[in-house]
Amino acid sequence: MTNGHGRRATLKDVAELASTSVATASRVLSGAGQAAGETRRRILAAAASLNYQPNLQARALRQRASRSVGLILPSLSNAYYAALADSISQILAGRGYHLLLSPTCDDPRAERDTLRDMVGQNVAGLMVVPCSIDLPMVAFLSEQDVPTVAMVRRVPGNGVDTVVFEDFAAAYAATKYLLSLGHRAIGYIGGDVCYSSNQARLQGFLAALRDHGLAASESLAKVGVLQSTWGALAVLDLLRSSPPTAVFVGSNILMPGVMGALQSQRVAVPGDISLVCFDDVEWFSLTVPTITAVSSSHARLADAAVTLLLNRIEKPEQRQRPPVLLEVGYELVLRDSTAAPRFIAG
Repeated sequence: MTNGHGRRATLKDVAELASTSVATASRVLSGAGQAAGETRRRILAAAASLNYQPNLQARALRQRASRSVGLILPSLSNAYYAALADSISQILAGRGYHLLLSPTCDDPRAERDTLRDMVGQNVAGLMVVPCSIDLPMVAFLSEQDVPTVAMVRRVPGNGVDTVVFEDFAAAYAATKYLLSLGHRAIGYIGGDVCYSSNQARLQGFLAALRDHGLAASESLAKVGVLQSTWGALAVLDLLRSSPPTAVFVGSNILMPGVMGALQSQRVAVPGDISLVCFDDVEWFSLTVPTITAVSSSHARLADAAVTLLLNRIEKPEQRQRPPVLLEVGYELVLRDSTAAPRFIAG
């Protein structure tokens, strides 16, 4: 029953002897999954030669912990992420799971440490809005056999199940709407394009301009950190250079800064500048004027992401299937912050 060093053989010993991953060895020996014929033969032979016996106590502990799901978000100060977490928690509770929630503040080290900690707590699965998950981390999650769903942002190579918004199409539609009103000088304020969601929104904005025969001026597109203060600085910069007649804001978290700065400069909305924002949060319908927004349903995103994750957790045959990429639709909600420009360029 030992591995030759006086201790009981472990699953890792079996995997090393069979030249395979711990996750694959576990699936074969537990009967919870399939493997190629040659791989299966090597695993069974290795287990027999080591006289491997499963640690039933450890398995019981894992099973007791298997009703936990880890949720990793950049921040709960973002109203959209707070609403998303609430929806996910409610759906999981209805399926008998409870949530372990941790914000990362988009800090790569915090994200990496949190992922490893949650894996160490034997969570049944992970849901994450990633900031820096790379290919080695994707490989680690696969080796540990932890089903993972990325939300809002993609990871390199789309190596895990992913649910995102139709960022490009929604940004295109919002910009097209401003163009239909007669706006030609349209500014863009968005988040750091190192994240796929921000990059897609910027590209959707630029594509709409190009398709309407307009060259996008670099002075009218501002991208930076997703903070309210950046929204204020960006809109003030736009006003100093070539003031636009409309601005498309790429995230709700930028809007307080944008609106505060416009008010401080006595810029009327929509009289002087029309505003559209990506994300529709509750207070957009309470401001004066109310805010035209791209509505990307957190409830639909949560439902799609939880469904994907629980399929992987509860159906062993799903574990071996390739990662899935889903895009959640949008709606352009028209309110009072948009109007035709006072002077339409001919």
